[in-house]
Order: sequence, then structure tokens, then C-alpha cells
Amino acid sequence: MLGVEIELNKICNSGELYSRDQKFSRQFDVFIDHITDAVDIVDLHGNLLKVNHSFESIYGWKSSEIIGKQLPIIPEELQNEVVSLHEKVNNGYKVQGWETTRIKKDGTRIFVHVSISPLVDEHGGICGHIGISRDITAQKKQVNELIFIDQLTHIPNRIYFFNKCKEELNTVGTLLNKKALLIVNIDRFSQINESFGQSLADRLLREVAVRLLASISQEGLLARLGGDEFAVFINEVTQKRDVTRLVKKILLLFHAPFYFGHDVFEVSASIGSVIFPDDGQTFEQLLRNANTALDRAKKAGGNTYRFYERGMESSKIERFFLGKDLKKAISQGELEIYYQPIIHTNTAEISGLEALIRWNHPRKGWVSPTEFIPIAEETGLISSIGLWIMRKACDDFKKLHEFKIAPKKIAVNVSPLQLENRNLTKQIRGILRTTGLKAEWLELEITESVIVKNNDATKKVLSDIAHMGVRISIDDFGTGYSSLNYLKRLPIHNVKIDKSFIQSGKAEDEAIIKAIISISHELQKCVIAEGIETPQHLEVLKRNKCDYYQGYLASKPMPFNHLVHYLREQKRKGVNLYAMELTKQDKSTADST
Repeated sequence: MLGVEIELNKICNSGELYSRDQKFSRQFDVFIDHITDAVDIVDLHGNLLKVNHSFESIYGWKSSEIIGKQLPIIPEELQNEVVSLHEKVNNGYKVQGWETTRIKKDGTRIFVHVSISPLVDEHGGICGHIGISRDITAQKKQVNELIFIDQLTHIPNRIYFFNKCKEELNTVGTLLNKKALLIVNIDRFSQINESFGQSLADRLLREVAVRLLASISQEGLLARLGGDEFAVFINEVTQKRDVTRLVKKILLLFHAPFYFGHDVFEVSASIGSVIFPDDGQTFEQLLRNANTALDRAKKAGGNTYRFYERGMESSKIERFFLGKDLKKAISQGELEIYYQPIIHTNTAEISGLEALIRWNHPRKGWVSPTEFIPIAEETGLISSIGLWIMRKACDDFKKLHEFKIAPKKIAVNVSPLQLENRNLTKQIRGILRTTGLKAEWLELEITESVIVKNNDATKKVLSDIAHMGVRISIDDFGTGYSSLNYLKRLPIHNVKIDKSFIQSGKAEDEAIIKAIISISHELQKCVIAEGIETPQHLEVLKRNKCDYYQGYLASKPMPFNHLVHYLREQKRKGVNLYAMELTKQDKSTADST
């Protein structure tokens, strides 16, 4: 475009371009018709004198339709801008590379770079203007896509979304109109990413974006903020229930499984919602409060939504101070171990114990593990707390042996973060040596997320632990993205069915229980059911040949001194405390030797 301007300027300034009888030189006609940019020439009154072939092609106007008339390509709101530019040119200035918009004959708007130079007659006087415009719409679109469009999902990105929301909130009279901001986060997405790879995780994100677009339609602006987080801005809200309806509609779209080849994924989401101006009058306030509400939805177990409420911030502050108190809890003797018996389903014999952590806070009283364990994981305290639990449980179990009332095993929960500790095997070996416990008396319970992760480092740690003789159970089985296929790849001895399947009472959940038990037995694993509270629950287990159970039907978790009394009383009644059978793996090994 610069070269074209230079050549045109030479002709313009030579006075050879235009004569008093308004005739253009033949040289000029040939020259401009070979230019690929649109060229228009107007007199001092703005009437068109000439356009080139590219002008006709770009804007859709035939020369015969517009010569002698005002330039028809200027948008209404830019008329004053053009007048101002022409006044500058009249004073001898040149306009170069001005980015603006123009209108084609069919009404389409395009982005252009415009340059305007004075039109000089044979006497050297300025008698008009010559304009050159280059269509940059395609380039502008590419740049905008790079800046404002998420390259994975092809929906607006964080930058565009933030700018658009701020623009809407700054509109005059906005405080009179309610608006809404939703933050949508995929539950446990990191497990999918770590287990199945980024390629499949990206496909899931693209499919989620497609479903969200279809669900939201014209109701709001959708964007991907990054990672597995999406946002929706609704510009016009009549009532809060309208937002609730949309939120439920979004959650519902996750109920249908996601299919990728032979892989099927059941994914849920959590949503945090805020209403403007009730929950904040700036975008920053709305975003912060929406994330606070999202955090609440996550803590409620996911697959749900929460609207922001005043006071939610105080819970974050409370968590901060709770974390500080947790650091002192071990040394000050505030943590305790409670024990729950594990019962043989058919014989009612006590086969083992599970060690469960409890925190008796000096001011708050009993704090639930679901509240402080996540804090321990966030602050890195989980490793020291986990080792303390294991050491204390093993020490107590050794005492039960001394009292001659010990069952066959003691089960201890291990956090996924503990399994990332390369020294864990060495630490377990040290605890067993110090307490004098046999390795086969100790069982470690790990969560499904460990199975899903299934990386080489974790696999090695589990193999080393199992090689010592320590047994490994999968806790809360069936609640995540696990596959029974993983059970044969990892050194797993027992499977614990999550209590949600037992307590629902639904026929479909009993079908799942039956399937887990059947396949686990085929893989030489024993099955333990959690949360057994009624005789009806127990009957389901017996009907489906579950090996062991624990729950309030047998006993609530109890502190060590109560446990000693309980076991002595059970022994007095003739209950066998040594009934833990060999796992089916052990049986097959024993048979082969």
C-alpha cells in the first residue's frame, strides 16, 4: 500500500493527474485500474469523480451508479470523522494507515486501512482528495481470533469475556438492570487429564463447550476462562429463578455420558453464581464472589450449584485459621484415632479394624475429617498427620495383641499425596519395626484417584508396599472414574464399595454392587461394603455374596479405651476375633504351594 501511495503522490504532485475540464490523464486511468486496493477520487464537495476496478469489486458499487454522488461507503456514525480527515488534507496533510470501517453495497461492514492524499490540478492547487482503502477484514478476524478466541474450543476467551462484561457493567443505567455471572467448573477433570492424557481431555473440553453453547443459546455470553473452567454472563435478568433455571439446565446437560470411541465418561460440573448488583457492583467483585460460591459447590461434593451469600468469605478466613490450628494439633494432643470394626458378612466375626482420624479442637469441639483433611492436603500437613495416624494405629494394634484381643488386621487410610513421597515405603518399614507389627497385619486404604492416576511412580510405591507384605484396599470404589481393569494391573487385595450404593436402596445400585462383587471375585479380590446401617443393607450384601462389611449396624467408630472394652466383651460372648480369611489371592498362592 505504501508503494501505491508513493506512485500516486508523484502523479498528484506533478499536476498531470487532473485538469480544469475535469479530465484524468490516460496514464492515471491505466495505473489505478492495476491497483488491487480500492481507489476513490472526490472533489472538494465530496462528490465522486472516479473509482477504480478494485473499488467496484470490493464495495460492490458500479462506477456508473455513484459517479457525481457522495461516497456511499461511509457509515452514518463516521461521517464527521471523514469530514475532519478531509479538512486535514485540505490543509496539506496526508492521512496514512487510518484503521476504520466501511460499508459495502449489500450492507456488510468491513475493516479497512485508509490513506488520503490531496488531489492537485495543473496549477498546483488542491481540488479534491484521492483515497486508497485496503480491505483488512480477514487479517482483523485472524488477529481477533488469536487475541479474543480460545484456540481449543473456538469460543470467546478470558480476555474477551472480561472486557465485554466490564463494558456491559459500565453502561449508563446499568445499576437498574439485574445481570448474572456463572462460573462452571468440571468436577475431577484433573483425574481425566492425568489418566487418559491431554488429547482426550481436550476433546472433552471441546464437547463440553458445544453442549454449553447449545444450552445457553441466546441467553448469555459463554467463554472459556482457562483449564476446565467456563463462564456465562447474562445481560438481562428479571428474577433469580430465571438464573436458577439456566443453572439447572447446564447441570442437566452433563447427565448424558460423553463418548470418545470406546471410552465412555460420566462427567459432572459445579457452578458458582452471582447476581448484579446484589452480589457486587464491579466485575472484580462479581468474579471473586462467583468463585467463592463455586468453592462452596465443590465442597458440597460437586454436581451442584451455589448462589453467593454474604458471609461466605468468612469461611475462607476460617479455613485459614483452621489450618494454623491444625499445625499445632498433633503436638498438643488434639488428634485422636477412632476405630470401627470390620465384620465377616456371613459369620458376624470381627475380622479387622479401620483407623479413623478425629480432631477435638479446643474451641470448636469436634471438627469433621471432611473439613480438615482437605486443609491438611492443601497445607502439606497430610504427610506428617498420615504418618502419625499410621504409627499410633500400629502401636494401639500391638497393644491389642498384648491384651490377646486383636483381630487379624488394622486398616489405615493413606492420602494420594502421601503416595508421592518416595520415602513412604521406608517410613512404613520403620513403623512396623518400631511397633513390632507383622506387615500382613497392616492394610492401607487408598482412594480411587490413585487408581485413575496409575502413573509409574505410584505404581512402584504400591508394588514396593505390597512386596513388604502390607495389604492394599481401594476405598469408596465406584464413585470416580476408576476401571475394574486397573485392579489387575495394580497390587490391590481388597475392594471397598462406597456406602452411597448400599444406602440408596435402588435396584440399579444393587445391580452395580452385584457387578463389582462378581468381577472382584473373578480377579481374586475380597470385597468390603461400607455404611451398613440396617438389616436390609446387610441382606443385600448376603444376597450378593459380599465378604465383609462395616457400619453402624455393627458398631460406630470408637476411641481406643472403648475399643478395648468392646473387644473384651465380644470375646466374652464367644465372638471370634481372628476370623479374617486369607484373601482369594492368598488362597490361590497357598494351593499352588
